[in-house]
Amino acid sequence: MSLREKTISGAKWSAMATLTIIGLGLVQMTVLARIIDNHQFGLLTVSLVIIALADTLSDFGIANSIIQRKEISHLELTTLYWLNVGLGIVVCIAVFSLSGVIANVLNNPDLAPLIKTLSLAFVVIPHGQQFRALMQKELEFNKIGAIETLSVLAGFSFTVISAFFWPLAMTAILGYLVNSAVRTLLFGYFGRKIYRPGLHFSLASVSSNLRFGAWLTADSIINYVNTNLSTLVLARILGASVAGGYNLAYNVAVVPPMKLNPIITRVLFPAFAKIQDDTEKLRVNFYKLLSVVGIINFPILLGLMVVSNNFVPLVFGDKWNSIIPILQLLCIVGLLRAVGNPIGSLLMAKARVDISFKFNVFKTFLFIPAIIVGGHLAGALGVTLGFLLVQIINTVLSYFVMIKPVLGSSYRQYILSLWLPFYLSLPTLVVSYGLGLALNGHLPLAAMLAIQVAAGVVAFAGMLIVSRNALVVEMKRQFCRNEKLKTLLRAG
Repeated sequence: MSLREKTISGAKWSAMATLTIIGLGLVQMTVLARIIDNHQFGLLTVSLVIIALADTLSDFGIANSIIQRKEISHLELTTLYWLNVGLGIVVCIAVFSLSGVIANVLNNPDLAPLIKTLSLAFVVIPHGQQFRALMQKELEFNKIGAIETLSVLAGFSFTVISAFFWPLAMTAILGYLVNSAVRTLLFGYFGRKIYRPGLHFSLASVSSNLRFGAWLTADSIINYVNTNLSTLVLARILGASVAGGYNLAYNVAVVPPMKLNPIITRVLFPAFAKIQDDTEKLRVNFYKLLSVVGIINFPILLGLMVVSNNFVPLVFGDKWNSIIPILQLLCIVGLLRAVGNPIGSLLMAKARVDISFKFNVFKTFLFIPAIIVGGHLAGALGVTLGFLLVQIINTVLSYFVMIKPVLGSSYRQYILSLWLPFYLSLPTLVVSYGLGLALNGHLPLAAMLAIQVAAGVVAFAGMLIVSRNALVVEMKRQFCRNEKLKTLLRAG
């Protein structure tokens, strides 16, 4: 199978798995938002935000360093395996020990037992990370997708069933541990058929991996601050329930694109790595990727922005109506972050994560005061406006700081790759918004939302059908080819 065929197959399997995982995550979040009270929901979201930092530290970029290397020896793999396990134990002890301090800093002492429980995951997770990286390196996304879907389903089942009997944040924390345990066991079982770690350890043999991992980890920490500081600031200033409401909106508008985009970027990182020396080919494929990511995300997020008034009370209940303007602003944030996501795969493929790190440090100096000042002046809405302002600046500067040094001068291609999905999505925005105004007060909430969504989908589909853009035509041709192949296989 050629690299192109493997890439397309990988994208397909990743799409199915990721869409299932996103769907289960949204259902779980909706159930918990309705069942548990606002304070408990806030405690849950804040504790998961804190644990995300520990997750970044425990991996230390080791998994991506394995994928980035064209060749890697058994000694290097074994060393990296035990290094990952050791880091996980250190992080577990640190998080467990500091849980009380973290809870006090955030003015939420109820966080301490949740953080202590979550810390146990870091003893488990590292045992499966390397096997997942090796499968990803070989583009075995069918196995990865099946394993991740089963593990999320296990955690989801435990959480949702338990929540009806025990409506507390701890229920979801235990569900996360179930998810982590099942995931690690399955990756370990299938991964050991590919490679078994030995009892060797040579730190010198993995020096290049550690350098790559150090830059990647530093970049991830900065990204973490830029992503999660808003929730932590709100938890400290206004309490867990306000932070929970903000995070609920964030999980609807920003998190799904963050998880959906790796359907493409996670598959294309190893593919980019294989053509890292051909700059022209890399440039063409990168801008195609940027447009495809936009075509997937723009209509969904712009559509969500205009139906938020109906979406929030129908899905989460009237008690969360205060997050409607926050959700609308975060849809724009999610859109801008979505089109920035492929840049990470490009820089990792070229082993230039240092560029991203330096730029994100600059962005952090803008982000921290914007979030803190916004939170003090206007609460959750002020935090959201600060977040949006920094994201706009980031999108404008990304080309000059991160893309141009790697791909050369190509500003026109950058603008066109972003204009295409926006242009295709405009009818969705206009039709959904217009119907919302026309039908307001004349139909039940559920019916009005269904009509807005259906009309928006039809409008976007119509734009795709009539478009003569080369990339859209190529996508339609690929889709038709796959449909014809399926028909022939069924007929045979």
